[in-house]
Amino acid sequence: MTKIFLAVGVAVLLWTVAALADPPVSASSYRLGVGDKIQLRVLEWRRTVGEVHEWAALKGEAKVGPGGNVSLPLLGPVKAAGLTTEELAAAVSSDLQNILKLTIRPTASIDIIQYRPFYILGNVNHPGEYPYRPGMTVLQAISIGGGLYRPKDPDSYLSTSGNLRVLRLQYDSLLARQARLKAQQAGATRMTIPAELQQHANDPAMATLIQREEALFVTQQNAEREALDGLNRRKALLLGEIGSLQAKIKNADQQVVLMRRELASTTSLVQRGLAIQPREFSLQQTMLETEGHRLDLNTAVLRAKEDIGRADEAIVDLRNKTATDIATKLTEIQQQLGETATRISTDRLIIGPQLAAATSSSDANADPPAARRAVDPPQYVIVRTSKGREREFPATETTPVEPGDTIKVLTPIDG
Repeated sequence: MTKIFLAVGVAVLLWTVAALADPPVSASSYRLGVGDKIQLRVLEWRRTVGEVHEWAALKGEAKVGPGGNVSLPLLGPVKAAGLTTEELAAAVSSDLQNILKLTIRPTASIDIIQYRPFYILGNVNHPGEYPYRPGMTVLQAISIGGGLYRPKDPDSYLSTSGNLRVLRLQYDSLLARQARLKAQQAGATRMTIPAELQQHANDPAMATLIQREEALFVTQQNAEREALDGLNRRKALLLGEIGSLQAKIKNADQQVVLMRRELASTTSLVQRGLAIQPREFSLQQTMLETEGHRLDLNTAVLRAKEDIGRADEAIVDLRNKTATDIATKLTEIQQQLGETATRISTDRLIIGPQLAAATSSSDANADPPAARRAVDPPQYVIVRTSKGREREFPATETTPVEPGDTIKVLTPIDG
């Protein structure tokens, strides 16, 4: 039993820390909808062989259909729309246990592998339906839609300007993430904000970006600490168990000594005809049982020591995995920073002459709509369906976009 709890506990702790390394935006509260694509895995602990078994027949991908259901092997249609991934996983586990009459409920896990699309319309070059990307903002959605649309060449700089702002936001996000990972790698108690980001700390978007990375730093630090504390507590319990078993072994040794003395005395009396043989036989049997119990205690001690060794291995594996993940992510971020910086430099070269041309065109001879488009920012409205109800609300470039949203990009004259 000790071995079972240790194996399951270590697996859960490792999966928890891995999941926290780079979590999707609002993953815990996100509710599935029509068009979302999920991946299902079902695991079962098999006590007889002492290992976790994966149900291959249930491993696969499924899409939330128009009726809000996903079709799963053995279960058929299962309601998914409106549920979080945790709620759907719990429902699948419960249904499997009930249908298959299982004594132990299997563990199901649901991952979103493709979100339902978002829609963008209005003053963009390519309105339409696009795949959703976690963490997307209105500005990034506009970039995916081809940038802001302008019918006249002098105004085409706005499209490149929008792309430039998206790239700048991506670059700042990468810098903040790099700072967080470096702090984790160094084992620091807090992350150091790069001077390049501190210069714009008063910008609400930058403040939100920094706060998000700091919160994620604390969350991941706490998760790893809790995982290590859990393993260390398990080791402490096993050490206490070993101490208790060794005390029982000592008592069993004393009992064996006393029984041997009594058996020797009884054997002497039987040989002299002063005692009956059944008494001698009973003492021999009792002593053999006590010695067998002592061997069982020794075996339990060895098993507990083996579990302590496994806990030590799990601690090393957890630390090595965290270090490897951080090093890999830092390498990827460094490459992305270089690529993004190159794209920013290119867009700056493009936008320079365009911006000058647009400014010179906004003179007294320009028509009022063209002049307004050159200086006035666009307006954004998001149409979102939640719990079966549709609502509209104004947005900014940094407003997060959710799957299924419709983004309206309006010019001041459209409003």
